[in-house]
Amino acid sequence: MKNIIPVLLIIILFQSCKEKSTIKTTIDLIKKVENGLTTPVYIVGDSTWSIEERMKHYGIPGVSIAVIHNGKIVWTKGYGVTNKESNTPVTEQTLFQAALISMPVTSYGALKLVEQNKVSLDENINSYLKSWKLPDNEFTKEKKATIRNLLNQSAGITLHEIQGYSTNSDIPTLIQILNGTSPAKNVPIIVNQVPDESIHISTPSYGVIQQMMIDVVGKKFPEIMNDLVLQPLEMSNSTFNQPLTKEQLEKAATGYLDDGSIVKGKSYTYPVMASKGLWTTAEDIAKFIINIQQTLKGNSSKGLSKELTELMVTPYGKSSYDSWFQYGLGIQQLAKKDDLYLRHWGWNRGFYAEIMAHRDKGYGVVVLTNSTFPAFNAEVIRAVARAYQWDNYVPEYKKIEIEQRQIDQITGRYETDDRIVEVFQKDNQLFTKNILDEKAEELIKVSDSIFVKRNTSRLIQFKLDSENETVNLLYLDRNDGTIAASLVKRNNYNKRPVEFLLEGDFEKALNAYSDLKEQNPTHPTVTEDYLNELGYRFFHENRMTLSLNAFKVNMMLYPDSFKVYDSYGEACMKVGDNNQAIINYTKSIALNPENKNASVKLKELQKSEQNKQKEKI
Repeated sequence: MKNIIPVLLIIILFQSCKEKSTIKTTIDLIKKVENGLTTPVYIVGDSTWSIEERMKHYGIPGVSIAVIHNGKIVWTKGYGVTNKESNTPVTEQTLFQAALISMPVTSYGALKLVEQNKVSLDENINSYLKSWKLPDNEFTKEKKATIRNLLNQSAGITLHEIQGYSTNSDIPTLIQILNGTSPAKNVPIIVNQVPDESIHISTPSYGVIQQMMIDVVGKKFPEIMNDLVLQPLEMSNSTFNQPLTKEQLEKAATGYLDDGSIVKGKSYTYPVMASKGLWTTAEDIAKFIINIQQTLKGNSSKGLSKELTELMVTPYGKSSYDSWFQYGLGIQQLAKKDDLYLRHWGWNRGFYAEIMAHRDKGYGVVVLTNSTFPAFNAEVIRAVARAYQWDNYVPEYKKIEIEQRQIDQITGRYETDDRIVEVFQKDNQLFTKNILDEKAEELIKVSDSIFVKRNTSRLIQFKLDSENETVNLLYLDRNDGTIAASLVKRNNYNKRPVEFLLEGDFEKALNAYSDLKEQNPTHPTVTEDYLNELGYRFFHENRMTLSLNAFKVNMMLYPDSFKVYDSYGEACMKVGDNNQAIINYTKSIALNPENKNASVKLKELQKSEQNKQKEKI
């Protein structure tokens, strides 16, 4: 007995020291994360930012983070405030809108119905819909949309998004949204392409899933999701209630826009709950991710079966919006060399959420904010990845000095049909710039033939074409080294139409675009879609003069298209030129009376102008 007591004391002391060491290690890692925010590519010796610095830089009121390591939540923490007026601090229980992260959670619930043999993945969706039917048309003659198609975004529904509604507006029912009838602001939900042929990220697809689940189970959607997912996975602070109850509202963060202003009514209501309706905490989403990771390893008997979980994370195809990510049933998969990461992200009005987790190695992170700056969330994820040494996540290089002889050889202008890139030297540094960008980026040599930029993981190589006696600029895929794009160095060149646009000479730009279209109608830079995308690129960068001029060129080149007037009307609306917005939305509707977006915007503008007139009186 006398010998046992010292042994027990030693064990207790050892365990106590071990726990203290673990706590100290966790505290050190938290500090490393909090002060380790960086660019997509890290160059050895670069300084990093703190979470506090970047929140201030972007104007982000509140953040919630949950870190997963070795298959467990190792820490959760809130930063900033839920509301700038009350200064209520963000806590672990603060509710944020999960936005499109609602989709993998909904998919999990739908797959539970498959597991219960209540529905089949490959049956015509209309076999389960009772309150509403997905209309048949020429695209569904041979193939019908199925639950599998709807979950993996291959149903042929190309409408990208169903917007939310402010608290003081009329909130449509799900059926009204599916039918596109008032007070819904969207067009009817229909199949626009043959199912099972391509991926289009479409929040309305999940509206159809939501209605299917309601019709099959016979309960309200929040109740169904609580029974199938939230309760079994112990996501006790999460809900699909739209709007929230009074008690839940007290825990909810307030949404803020990019300019720092508050979202009208503090948050929007999303009747398509399946795609955007989840209110949650970082900890609860981390529980969801851990369940997927553990189930894939065969270490969890809670929730969905291993077979269906594997199906959920198995890629179907690449998105037409983002070729870097492959889509499974409700969740994206990102390849980083030989490592596979599960990822989902998205924003509601005033909220942005992102998850990133290794498929097999038991680590990950959840970042929720009450503002919409995706770059910040990405910076936090990289800080976690570097602190916890995630495999192949953040590329890290040492800078190599470049000889002047090589600089002289590679500086110049590089072109393809639709891209112009300049490489130049300034203050003993090498820079590169796509002419559409506002700022140049430093070009950093990291090996004999490879260069990188801090803001993209794509590799750059300059290769001598001895046959044509010129230099090619190659963009290489970081994962496998394949050539993603090749540009040719031009010593003699003519100005492109877009260059006149960038210089602010609209007449020369219009003439140059008109001449090019006449000479080569299929040239990629004179198509209606290209010019529309160009206009929206400037639109989202708040370069509104360029945006308006790009849209105006498109109107001149394609005067019979309803889309060009719709886009120009939106740009006019953004800069406050309501009269021109009204004129162009009216033109768009005249060309296409079914343009629901233009009709809704026109009503808003006319109502706004009427109110202004009343105020004058």
